[in-house]
Amino acid sequence: MDPVVRHESLFNEGVRSGDFGPWLDTFTDDTVVTYVGLPIGPLRGRDQVAKAYVEHPPSSPMRVVESTLDGEDRATGRFIWVDAPDTGGVFVLTLRAGKVAGLDVTLDAPPPPPRR
Repeated sequence: MDPVVRHESLFNEGVRSGDFGPWLDTFTDDTVVTYVGLPIGPLRGRDQVAKAYVEHPPSSPMRVVESTLDGEDRATGRFIWVDAPDTGGVFVLTLRAGKVAGLDVTLDAPPPPPRR
């Protein structure tokens, strides 16, 4: 499966269900996740990523509007937030043996506020 499609699909399922386990299973144990535009991270290791998503769950699913694959070890997705389609950003997946060894997220603007 295309890594960007997999990332989007499992992330969105986590937002809807509150269970990010299947999404987190796509990460290596030593993954590093960085954010530009959010005061979180860098997160080092799948356990830190899991903790961050429990403590600060995303407020909206995303929709990838453009993606590129750069060989077998890098993929990029430009996305918008479904609940705030004027905002979004770009994520870059660094892949190792089909798993996410790194995720770099750059936001165009803060994500939408939490749902009430």
